[in-house]
Amino acid sequence: MKIFVATHNAHKLREIAAILSGYEIVADDPAGAEETAADFAGNALIKVRAIAARHEGEWCLADDSGLEVQALGGAPGVRSARYAGEPTDTAANNALLLKNLQGMDDRRANFTCAVALVDPNGIEHVVQGRCFGRIACSPSGAAGFGYDPLFVPDGGEKSFAELSAAEKNAISHRARALVEARGVIERLAAPRRGKNVSAWLRFFRVVNLPTVPGDVLAGGAAALAGAAAWSGGGLGGIAWAAAASVFWYLFGLADNDIVGASTDRGRPVPSGEISLRAARLARGLCWGGVLAVGAACPLPPRWWMAGMVLFIAIVVYNRTKHPLLMGLCRGLNVVCGAMAAVEGGFCVRQWTYVLAVAGVWTVYIAAVTKYSDGEESDPFRKATVGMLVGALVYLQLGALVVFTLMVPQLRWLLVAGAVLLVALRIAKLSMPKVSAS
Repeated sequence: MKIFVATHNAHKLREIAAILSGYEIVADDPAGAEETAADFAGNALIKVRAIAARHEGEWCLADDSGLEVQALGGAPGVRSARYAGEPTDTAANNALLLKNLQGMDDRRANFTCAVALVDPNGIEHVVQGRCFGRIACSPSGAAGFGYDPLFVPDGGEKSFAELSAAEKNAISHRARALVEARGVIERLAAPRRGKNVSAWLRFFRVVNLPTVPGDVLAGGAAALAGAAAWSGGGLGGIAWAAAASVFWYLFGLADNDIVGASTDRGRPVPSGEISLRAARLARGLCWGGVLAVGAACPLPPRWWMAGMVLFIAIVVYNRTKHPLLMGLCRGLNVVCGAMAAVEGGFCVRQWTYVLAVAGVWTVYIAAVTKYSDGEESDPFRKATVGMLVGALVYLQLGALVVFTLMVPQLRWLLVAGAVLLVALRIAKLSMPKVSAS
């Protein structure tokens, strides 16, 4: 398999070819790509994007690395190659580093390497590797390049420039990052043979699926409880609207992961477990499901109006990530239930009940969404978010209890809400590894 590498550095290219043995390594100079990022990962992404535009459908790779010295506050850092100024001068960089460390006892340092990949689907991946050591008082060795003559890795007495290529490649920062990169490539290039069922379960967050129809049940119950007189109709419309709400939910999640394909680390699309093409097809099928359910009932025109507003809210939220819009999506789901339940006009009391429930849902989910910021890097927060989202079923059940006490004929909606609660508990117990957030 061919991998295009964004570099014109012959030393670096030899290291990459040695560590990624078994792949055809092709150099492509990212000329004109200015490394203006504040960290190694950002600079690696700038370079790999520059060549990926020329090699669609191929694996592309770029790295950025540098030396970080603790006593110098992390310098040279991203300016390692230009530490002594432009044009780059390795001897001048090494001399300046020794001068700045003169008289200092703390000479701890580490090399850091960030490797950025763009896979054949256009998805970006970033991995990092580090090698810790110390800066020697004088250069030694003739191999390697850059700061290698000054860097002595932990556990050894020789500088990088005194090690053989095999010895250096066994411990270097670039080797460690490239080993991680190889893992990404091998995982995504391997045939799946039906192993991605778990990926689709995570893609659609099926653990939370039972929380969705409950919005519609609560909205329908609010509308019927607020009616001046109720003849017992409308339950069928609520059931159809609840089914449609499931497809709205699945559409929203598919659209969310497609929009975040290049940024949402750990999700099935960015990780390559599900291709963008498959995700787009799934999104289209979910939209088709909404249309099919709405036409089969058929649901009334005002449900379609509320549904279109919900559709807009979903699409805008996925592109702005504003927490209030996420809350509004769940609130509008409540309104859709109300619109499907009542055949005639709405009175003031009905609107009061429906908007009160929708308002509580909006505020609650908006708060949970705001709290979820940073959950991917915080396991406790991620678990808490899943619990808070699941708690929405208890809110739904509480609302159904209240409305059933007001209008006993609504007990079937209460029973349906209880069934959803049981379904949620079963889903969480049977699929503990499927993320709920």
